Formats: sequence, C-alpha cells, structure tokens
Amino acid sequence: MSRQKTIVLTGASGVVGQSIVRELGGRPVLCLVNSGTVAGPGVEMLRVDLARPRLGLDDDGYADLVARTGAIIHSGGLTDWGQSAERYQRTNVDGTREVIELARRADAAIYHQSTSFVHALADSAPLPLRETNVVTAYVRSKLAAEELLRASGVPYVIFRPTNLIGDAATGLTSRGQIVQLMSDWICRGRAKVFPAHPGNLVDIVPQDTLSRATIAAMDAGDHGREYWVTYGKEAMTVDEAVEICVAHAARRGRTVTPPRVVHPDELTPAELDALPPMSRRYVEVLADVSEVTACAGGALPSSLDELRSRYGLPHVSDRDAYRRSLEYWSEQGA
Repeated sequence: MSRQKTIVLTGASGVVGQSIVRELGGRPVLCLVNSGTVAGPGVEMLRVDLARPRLGLDDDGYADLVARTGAIIHSGGLTDWGQSAERYQRTNVDGTREVIELARRADAAIYHQSTSFVHALADSAPLPLRETNVVTAYVRSKLAAEELLRASGVPYVIFRPTNLIGDAATGLTSRGQIVQLMSDWICRGRAKVFPAHPGNLVDIVPQDTLSRATIAAMDAGDHGREYWVTYGKEAMTVDEAVEICVAHAARRGRTVTPPRVVHPDELTPAELDALPPMSRRYVEVLADVSEVTACAGGALPSSLDELRSRYGLPHVSDRDAYRRSLEYWSEQGA
C-alpha cells in the first residue's frame, strides 16, 4: 500500500458513506468497512472493526493506515433504532473513540456525522424525551460521541442531519430508510392515522446535501464548527407531506384516503390493537419521532443558510426532493 495521504471514510458501505463516495466523483478515498462492500473510481476498501483497538488491524496494517490518513469522514456507526444501549455504546461511542485515536496519531481532522435528534436532549427542550422512546438510546450514544470529539483536542466538524431521503436530483439512495418505509406505507393506503404533535414540521434532507456539505468543509480545512443539516422552519408541514404522498399514489394509479392526523397522546390502546401488526409498529415509531420533534419545539435548528453561503450549497426544495425520492423508491419495485 502506498503511504500517500488520502481521505479515509468510515461506514463507507452505508447510505451516507455511499453518497459521499458518489459526491467525491472519483477522488482517491480509503473506505473502511465492517460489512458490505463499496466500489467505484478512486475507491480502495479496507476491512476494520471500529470498536476494537486499532480498528482490529495488526501493527503493520494500523501503522500504514495512520501514515496514509489525511482527513477522516466518520459516518460509521449503528443507526438502527430500538437497539440496546450496550450495542450503541460499542459502535457509536467506543468506535468514535478509536477514530479519534487514529486522527490523533495521523494529525488529521474528523468530519463527523451525528444526528439532529440530539437536540431532543438539550437542557432547553420544552419536553423531556422519554426513556422508552425508540430513539433515546441511539441519540444518547450520538451525543456521547460528540462530547468525546469536543474533549479530544483533535480538530473536527460535526454535522447533525435530520432523516435522509434520496439524491435531490434523482432520488437515488443505496437502500430505503425510515422515510421511504413510512412513505410507502402511506402511499399504499395502509396508514389510517398519522401521529403528530401540533405544530410539528416534517424535516427531511437529501443525502447529497449532507455529503456536499461534508466534503466542502473538509476541502476548506474548516475546524470547530457544528452544523444542523436540516430545513428547520423551512420544513414541510405534516399536511404537506401527506398531500405529497397522496399525490404520488395517484400518479401510481392508487386512490388513497389521507390518514387522520392525531396527537400521539390521543391514540388509545384499543385503537392501536385494532391495527395490523406492521401498521401498529409504524404508528408507534411515528409517535416517537413526533415526540423528538416536539422536544425541539416543533422545528429543528438549521444551519442551511450558513451552509449555502459558506460552501455554495444550492437551494434545494425539500418538497421536490421528497417527490423524486418517492418516485425512485417506487421504480425500484418497493
């Protein structure tokens, strides 16, 4: 292996990682993966275990990685909701600690992917986030990873994206995530209720917006910045999001009755029990996500204007990007 300095990308086989590889456009990148694969122009892949000392590499392999590391984009981690705190600790917290050690040895900066959901744990949150919320353990691990970075002395930039959709122009995504799954449920007419706190906005962001911001900050050599990659007060209302789903269903030849929007606290056990198992699970997850947004006062903080002015990110309509994401997901046979 050459010892030329290069970009190191963790979590390269994930949704964010693959989007970053596409946006790098063939620039050399050393992709660290635990499972899965990633390929493309300029891509080199290395198997690692983020949570193990020296990323699970032997002495020579680790020394070579240190010598080659020029900057680290850290998108590796456990993002599935509803897992145990121990699993999140191992991957999201201990893994970040190992990435920090790599950056320290390589004298490199870290461009870290966190989550906008950490705002639900802020001291200023108008509501406390329930310990039983499906995202609580995940969010606590991401907040702990941020705290490690801030205390490390290693140069860093933190990005806090909201839920991701596909590419703004094409809708492309390497795999469906929570937004696509929930949207498909609505578009197929299976959603009878949509739990949402009054005033909540539906904040989703195209994955290429996050990737471009990350690469731009890295190329600028910026440090010590923290960005909320969200639409904030520009985000869609719940009614707008539902209308987009209903219109998408109509284009696909389905007539869908819009789900009834209800406050999560108004959902009774009897009403939940009457739902099919999958629909009940989706309603419960939506209720938990609604609580997270309510903890942010209904609208997440946003750095979108700053990202546009500082890095030249284009103005992208989240409504249009959502429509393209739905079209792409449908065309994949979902």
